Amino acid sequence: MTITAPRRRTPASPGRRRITRGTRRDRGAARREISLEDKYLLEEGRVLLTGVQALVRLPLDQHRADRRRGLHTGTMISGYQGSPLGGLDKELQRNREICADHHVFHVPGLNEELGATSAWGSQLAAGLPGARYDGAIGIWYGKAPGLDRATDALRHGNFVGVSRTGGGLAVVGDDPSCKSSTIPSASEPLFQSLHVPVFFPGNVQEVLDLGLHALGCSRASGLWSGFKIVTNVADAVGTAAVAPDRVDVRFPTAGYEHVPSGNLLAPASLEMERSLLGPRTERALRYARENGVNRIEGARDAWLGIVCAGKSYYDLRQALRDMGLGDDGALERAGVRILKLGMLWPLEPEIVRQVAGGLDEIVVVEEKRAFLEPLVKEAL
Repeated sequence: MTITAPRRRTPASPGRRRITRGTRRDRGAARREISLEDKYLLEEGRVLLTGVQALVRLPLDQHRADRRRGLHTGTMISGYQGSPLGGLDKELQRNREICADHHVFHVPGLNEELGATSAWGSQLAAGLPGARYDGAIGIWYGKAPGLDRATDALRHGNFVGVSRTGGGLAVVGDDPSCKSSTIPSASEPLFQSLHVPVFFPGNVQEVLDLGLHALGCSRASGLWSGFKIVTNVADAVGTAAVAPDRVDVRFPTAGYEHVPSGNLLAPASLEMERSLLGPRTERALRYARENGVNRIEGARDAWLGIVCAGKSYYDLRQALRDMGLGDDGALERAGVRILKLGMLWPLEPEIVRQVAGGLDEIVVVEEKRAFLEPLVKEAL
């Protein structure tokens, strides 16, 4: 491995170090240069990044995907810092040139609710005279107490909704083990009360993959999507596979298409409520079903079913490995079937009934209060 001299990409980003990787056997072959910026710019291969850095890469990947579809979109990110997402605003500012190249703009909020108001207001930008983008993506971020503060703004934003070329993502940093918070937190019940679909990645790879699905679901349904990032995922460092065709977002073909409106007075607000509780929710469920956001693993002929999501899924698999049930073959022999949920709410009832077929018992593994357990009971 040899290190080349520093190369300047732009006057504002000096000293970027690039590493040329090769071995004695392949000295005659072409060598690929490796950059510290690969975590954001490499479009195919494997990258090393933290959970927070994956959140920075997510809108860049969405922009590249839109560009391949012939869409010219921009992203407006606003929110308020706080652990476990305390470094997100710094990472966005540190890479503001890369973000600007992908039309991603970070405008920190004075507080959580003003950040949320700015983010949902972006969904009306494409309809204004002289609009320069086919659509705008709005991303809000904050920790769990920040979600408490921003609920009114996010509730209004979810009523207004998003367009097929826009999208809304509310990223909340949950700290269930109370590592750096005054109280432990789990935000999925609050997202449910806002009628916002909830996605829960369990590692760095899923921040990228489920993040694209969360934005895809938002566009397909006209609803905002909630994105639950726990401390262990935000602080994690890992490798992730990236490729233009890794996540194939498929929109439900027929039915309702939401058009955002800033008219929040009756009777228009009553029609928003009707679509929110009716066709928009149904399209979110269809999106999860048709895109395989939730999946079943383990035994076809099982007596025990386990339902879990996010970081809890990886804790469960570690526990099973410690018990000698580390692979699908062992689960098959033991008669154990697992439902791994990518979208916690609304809970897709068909896959719940599918995983429950022939079982004697279902165990739900989740953080803090019972959230999934009553939903599973209701679905059955």
